[in-house]
Amino acid sequence: MKRRLTLVLAGALLLALLAAGAAAAAPARTCTFTPSLVATFAAGDYGSFAEGMAADSHGRLYVSLTTWGADTNTGQIWRVRPGAAPDLVGSLDLTPNGMMAGVAVDAADHVYVAVVGGGTPSTIDSAVFALDGRGKLTEVVKLLDGSFPNGLAFHGGLAYITDCATGCIWRTRVGGRLAEPKTPWLQDALLAPGDNGLGANGIAFRGDDLFVSVSDFGRIVRIPVRRDGMPGAPRVVCERPELVSADGIACDAFGGIWIAVNAGSTGASPSGALYRLSDAAGLQKIADDPGWLNYPTTPVFGTDRCTRDTLYVENGAYFSTYGDGTVPDIQALRVGVPGLPLR
Repeated sequence: MKRRLTLVLAGALLLALLAAGAAAAAPARTCTFTPSLVATFAAGDYGSFAEGMAADSHGRLYVSLTTWGADTNTGQIWRVRPGAAPDLVGSLDLTPNGMMAGVAVDAADHVYVAVVGGGTPSTIDSAVFALDGRGKLTEVVKLLDGSFPNGLAFHGGLAYITDCATGCIWRTRVGGRLAEPKTPWLQDALLAPGDNGLGANGIAFRGDDLFVSVSDFGRIVRIPVRRDGMPGAPRVVCERPELVSADGIACDAFGGIWIAVNAGSTGASPSGALYRLSDAAGLQKIADDPGWLNYPTTPVFGTDRCTRDTLYVENGAYFSTYGDGTVPDIQALRVGVPGLPLR
């Protein structure tokens, strides 16, 4: 009870701060949180990129990392226990041009990763792979050629997969047999890519409402899931220039959506931004090129008793692939608000 009261009071304090920022003249006042470094990952010979992250019910984080070598391209799944060194728990040959993307954990703590196929000819499908306890990654969902599976979440026992190349959302049941959906659950102009080819990207559920970030337009779209399982009408809840390159998103228990944005607005290097969107406070700037953000890709809330009010932010360090000398990492922010799980 004492722990719950602490969370409620902390959340109330944060909401008061956010509301005060929203009431001020635009742009909204920045909320400041002090990050702490949780883990770093090696860049490899030709750089590496961390794109997906999820937490299981025990508070362990699972991170997808793509590492480029001279003649190989390897996808890795790392398990991170805050306070301990990361463990490599799975790997997959993605040669020549494949990439690991979103990670999700289902209600039974099974771990899944979205994989983008690539190369001519492609040696790996655009698909979803499941990780078993022995470190083996098995393809469980095969998507159509040309798909770019990016965000991944579970809801009602079904997997929802954003496709940023075609501007759609795939939905399927993941079981013992390979699923091969042929028709998207939803395809809509609000989810379509723009000039950079990045449409529907980050994904998070709040109840039966699905929220999706659309990178090229700085757009957050809400899609209700009807009782019959079909999508309701998509609606834009926010579209702002500062959200262009929005990537992963996470929902908190007080109605907020935390948004990782690959690039900040100041031109600094390394670059990146973090925002919180809510009905009460509007769009609140949390950080904009603060120095500790480096192409942030995914925000994830902790799930155990000690980390429920901690937001973990994955820094993809995309430009490490161009030799900028940085490496992917995870930063932790004590934000005082518990999150909602991606399942």
